[in-house]
Amino acid sequence: MTDLLAGHVDMMFDNLGNTLSHIKDGRLRVLAISTEKRIPEFPEVPAVAEMYPGVVYTSWFAIVAPPKTPPEIASKLSSAINEVLRMPDVVKRLKAMSTTPGGQSPAQTAALFAEESQRWRKVIASAGIKAE
Repeated sequence: MTDLLAGHVDMMFDNLGNTLSHIKDGRLRVLAISTEKRIPEFPEVPAVAEMYPGVVYTSWFAIVAPPKTPPEIASKLSSAINEVLRMPDVVKRLKAMSTTPGGQSPAQTAALFAEESQRWRKVIASAGIKAE
């Protein structure tokens, strides 16, 4: 971010929450959004997928527990966390950071992990990326 603002680099990909204040004050300009579709904050800005179908990148966060956590405990934790994510003041604060709370179940989160792993596995394979 420092190098972008100083003019040392021409562009970068970042979370909207990190860049929004710089966009609003005119120090940065949004060229495209990496989500699947345009977003309400910038309806005039195209999604990368409009130009390059299938190119989508979104950031997400998850709260995880150790793998051997009993399902009933994981479910109880998930329910409590989802309850907090629905609180109006929490929703408002997350929106201010350009973050949308998901509030998924443990099974939905596991499915997201699997989907993202598959997505990036394909990218790595098609680009011929090898671990060094």
